[in-house]
Amino acid sequence: MIVGITGHQRRRGIDREWVAVTVRTQLEALGGIEGALSSLAAGADQIFAAVALDLNIPATAVLPMSGYARFLRGRDLARYQDLLPRCKQVVLEGGGRPNDAFLAAGKYIVDHCDLLFAVWDGLPAGAMGGTGDVVAYARQIGRRVVHLNPVDRAVTTSAVVVPTDC
Repeated sequence: MIVGITGHQRRRGIDREWVAVTVRTQLEALGGIEGALSSLAAGADQIFAAVALDLNIPATAVLPMSGYARFLRGRDLARYQDLLPRCKQVVLEGGGRPNDAFLAAGKYIVDHCDLLFAVWDGLPAGAMGGTGDVVAYARQIGRRVVHLNPVDRAVTTSAVVVPTDC
């Protein structure tokens, strides 16, 4: 099984420790995980990748474009620089606007995982390519989603839905 992540970078009210503990609990409960996909964005993506690596789950960094590090600062950049060499890497073309590239990376993760973890407050994306857009795409194609709501501290798992356009 391959697992992927989409999630908030920053949002008021998120307890990052809860996210880390909950991701660890969920991954341990699944077992049999062959790989984890993350764009290594600040916040949930980096937490997910770090937990996967700590559990000896091979991680792949799905980078939206070359030079992706330029979008990170401070501690987020330091975490990225620590995680990146510990991961296999897939660098996407990332042409055009950055948000297009971010959405393409999210869709790549959805397309290449069996189960998507979404650290998400349930609201629409704040900008194109955000968590809400990636979750909507996952639901559209019938990908199973584990929704970790970091505001309500609730975990729900969606059933696999067969898309109607098949």
